[in-house]
Amino acid sequence: MAKVTFIGGGSAKFVAGLVRDLFSFEPLGDSTICLMDIDEERLARSRRLVRKMIADRDLPATVTSTTDQREAIEGADYVIVTVMVGGFRHYESDGAIPVKYGVLPTVGDTIGPGAVFRLIRTAPVVHEIVRNVKETAPDAWVFNYTNPMAMITWAFLAAGHERTVGLCHSIQGSYRQIADFLGIDWRQVRYTAGGINHVDFYLTLQHEGRDLYPMLLAKKDEILARHPDLRVKFELLEHLGYWPAEGQHHQTEYFPWFRKNRPMGEEHYAIETMWGYHFDKRINAELDRIVENRIAGREPIDYERSFEYGAWMIHSIETDTPRLVYGNVGNRGLIENLPPQAVVEVPCHVDGGGVRPGRVGKLPLSLAAAMTPHVLCHEMAIQGVLHKDRRLIHQAVQADPMTAAVLTLPKIRDMVDELFQENAEYVRDWD
Repeated sequence: MAKVTFIGGGSAKFVAGLVRDLFSFEPLGDSTICLMDIDEERLARSRRLVRKMIADRDLPATVTSTTDQREAIEGADYVIVTVMVGGFRHYESDGAIPVKYGVLPTVGDTIGPGAVFRLIRTAPVVHEIVRNVKETAPDAWVFNYTNPMAMITWAFLAAGHERTVGLCHSIQGSYRQIADFLGIDWRQVRYTAGGINHVDFYLTLQHEGRDLYPMLLAKKDEILARHPDLRVKFELLEHLGYWPAEGQHHQTEYFPWFRKNRPMGEEHYAIETMWGYHFDKRINAELDRIVENRIAGREPIDYERSFEYGAWMIHSIETDTPRLVYGNVGNRGLIENLPPQAVVEVPCHVDGGGVRPGRVGKLPLSLAAAMTPHVLCHEMAIQGVLHKDRRLIHQAVQADPMTAAVLTLPKIRDMVDELFQENAEYVRDWD
């Protein structure tokens, strides 16, 4: 009987999907699910949903909920982190303040000004989780789903919990889109990938031994006629040599080439500024309605297992079933030409012995050159948070490729100062 604790358990979307996946494995049907959140209303909704799922499946599982993080973590085998500190208010300001200065994020939760301030808000929660894990569940695996993925995972590792893996769904999901474009069964596609979270690329992409990249390029015009927002991914393939695993809505904000002004980003590349905030804000109320309808039985709950890694990894560890997944872990030479202190996204072997990251070797130089500025930005932001050093935060943001492409250093300073003002409640004890 595994105890699986969700920190951020009021996120019914994450909880519903991951708990459904857990219960889809018969050996995990007796799991203890513990939900923790500071929002009691959302926490109660998630608890009712999990109870409904247990009843529907007639499982011996149990669910508890609490607003006490330490109580939730005590005795846990797995701690799944799905928090968004600051909520939609700061999700909006993380984008709106940079936009005022001419920096045009599409999501802003991975790198850039907004992501750095997400880290500032979230790091104290990370440190509290690590303290509680060390004292009450030292052998627990922490699976982090919170963005900025690489920086938050780095914060867990820096705080001293080595059994931490950051999990995303890009690599195991995006290649299916390519298979669809090429009329190939995605189950027959073989690939390798690597990099840093959201700035990762398919290093090989094959079907029955054939390289799929020439076929993909040959269909470029046909695909772009139906999907103009994929222009950015095709340009990256043509100029860097590889297809990015992360979705197109993120891509234009990770590099200095694509969002120098609104017409360039929104018309030429067809990616809306602050797309992520507008999308999530629009569907948030709808998701709440759907969850309430599912709890009440007015809408069916989809019990088909997804390709999210979390439940698969728990099943592998609990039953000693070998699997290969992609996870975010400390580099330490796994990717030779990225800094050893980086958090990288690489293949990981999972079984009863836990999670063992695999070595990728050297990335093509074009990719390493595109990723290294992000790693150094991550490191400065982490150091800034650890030392509560505003100057390091300024330097982290000025190192962001998209910010540097459009702003002078004095303007970056003004923008970061305004973001600090907006986040004043989180930096009261900073110098």
